[in-house]
Amino acid sequence: MALLVLSCTGEPFEAQNGSAFSKAVNSACGEADGQMLVRFSDPTAIPDGIVAERLFSSVKGKETIEKKYGMDQWYAVTPPDGMEMSELATKLEAEPNVICYEFPNRLVRPFVKDEIELHEEIMTKAASPVTMNDPLFKSQWFLYNNGDKNTFGSTNVAGTDVDIRDAWRLTAGDPSIIVAIVDEGVKTTHPDLAANMWVNSGEIPGNGIDDDNNGYVDDVHGYNFAADGEISWGLQGDEGHGTHVAGLVAAVNNNGIGVSSVAGGSGNGDGVRLMSCQIFSGAARNDNAAVARAIKYAADNGASVLQCSFGLGSYYSDKAFSESLSPVKTAYDYFRDPANANCSAVDGNIVVISAGNSHNSRAEYPGAYRDYICVSAISQDNLPAWYTNYGDGVNIASPGGDNTLGLTMLSTVVSESDANKSDYGFMHGTSMATPVVSGIAALGLSYAKKLGRHFSRDEFESIILSSVNPLESGLQGTKNTPSGTMDLARFKGKMGTGVIDAWKVLMNIEGVPFVTVKTGENTDIDLCSLLGGDAEHITVTSVEISSADKNAVGISRELTVHDGKLSVLCEKVGCARITLKAIAGGDKLGTETDMGGKEFSRTISIVSRQNVGQTNGWL
Repeated sequence: MALLVLSCTGEPFEAQNGSAFSKAVNSACGEADGQMLVRFSDPTAIPDGIVAERLFSSVKGKETIEKKYGMDQWYAVTPPDGMEMSELATKLEAEPNVICYEFPNRLVRPFVKDEIELHEEIMTKAASPVTMNDPLFKSQWFLYNNGDKNTFGSTNVAGTDVDIRDAWRLTAGDPSIIVAIVDEGVKTTHPDLAANMWVNSGEIPGNGIDDDNNGYVDDVHGYNFAADGEISWGLQGDEGHGTHVAGLVAAVNNNGIGVSSVAGGSGNGDGVRLMSCQIFSGAARNDNAAVARAIKYAADNGASVLQCSFGLGSYYSDKAFSESLSPVKTAYDYFRDPANANCSAVDGNIVVISAGNSHNSRAEYPGAYRDYICVSAISQDNLPAWYTNYGDGVNIASPGGDNTLGLTMLSTVVSESDANKSDYGFMHGTSMATPVVSGIAALGLSYAKKLGRHFSRDEFESIILSSVNPLESGLQGTKNTPSGTMDLARFKGKMGTGVIDAWKVLMNIEGVPFVTVKTGENTDIDLCSLLGGDAEHITVTSVEISSADKNAVGISRELTVHDGKLSVLCEKVGCARITLKAIAGGDKLGTETDMGGKEFSRTISIVSRQNVGQTNGWL
């Protein structure tokens, strides 16, 4: 079925007699599932004999924006008993009130590679410095990687992480920021997730009543759109995929159990919140209608980030995707609209989607669509993962793991579906790379809100895409993979802007410029862009750095400025801020009795890495 979905185009299909169905917006790819999605020009005049149910629930106060996107016009239509789907299509073709219709073919399963059995000896042999007290943090190389080859594999490269420990010194999250996990159901009772689950305060759990009149019964932590009911996670066919993804975004940090996460807080109830928008549920029908409804629900209930680790098929253009999956595209547009902005720091919500795991030279849709942030995967060798899609449609790279190199991505899983009855396990894939970016986006929103900063959606997305570490310099030679030797040169310019870095995101939100320096080598940083074009003639009165920042990058000697350049030697991979105070006008400060210049200060961020791009880290 996955292959069938991937082969879908955007062309109208033909009936067996050869006549074209001109109003059909996708091909009859695979078998229809007994339901069509139909758009009527006048929803009040649906023809007799058609069983139709409104696709999108309406929310009081949002009628105008719902009409803007035609959400009131979309219906799920079921043929009457005895009527074939082709007969229904013929009937719809003849109705002037029908704009278009489509078959909601089954979705490709979530983008995930093999889950690896959890071994206790693996969990205890790493011994890296820990910021949070979560005991399994030491096995999460993508959060902190000190180059330990015994734990993370012989090809592990120090600094192949997202600089999250340094970012945590500034913020670890904000409970008002909600990330919608559009995936399998999240295990809401998981000991490392429960405290960070979003709670619908208008709903009373388990009473079988739609208390808040939003169209969904008992949607306390989200809703199961695949099975039309409460969230589930332990059914036959469930893989724990949604729970694993959720744990990467916001497993509870610093609670003394399990794993750490990107935006799970500091242990003081300050993690971002997880909303489970379930589109995969055991053997239930996982169709486009569920995806569209889940996305609208996320927008209507406060989500600022939409986390999507799934694919809908390989379309050949943005136009083909838009036309073939009209209700889904409509829902994404609705979610991103500034009128639905759910965080005061940004005008509009953020969509983050996986590129896919087929090792293709183009991303899969919907991630490939130009309006969304599309994520490829790297492994702990700071190289493209063997499975990742790359090329057209890919915007940014993120750690996703590689099972041929050692430990992959450790996160929360569902004990009910795990042979070892464990709450933690390993997975790898662009499915795992994407929630790292979603978590960092949520962290960025948390910090922007904390600082009182405000951005347009395009400005904020630009910050995410430009806050990266270089990847290109390592793309030479070959890499061994399960299917043979991989030529790394083919990835040049095709993995997006670089590898996401949480510290750089927060620095860009602050407006603090940053420079990437090579670990272990003395670097003279030109201060002209910081102090002005005549930096070599400006008197610097002090160079200040906190002890925490010194330790973070391993600075042991005094920082000095000479000829307009700051001399820095960082012995450790990490991030730090340095503040310079200088005199504007002359070489002495003005006092009550002596005329002189005015003191001013500027702050610069240092990112110490083993790999430095040709632009020294800028863009």
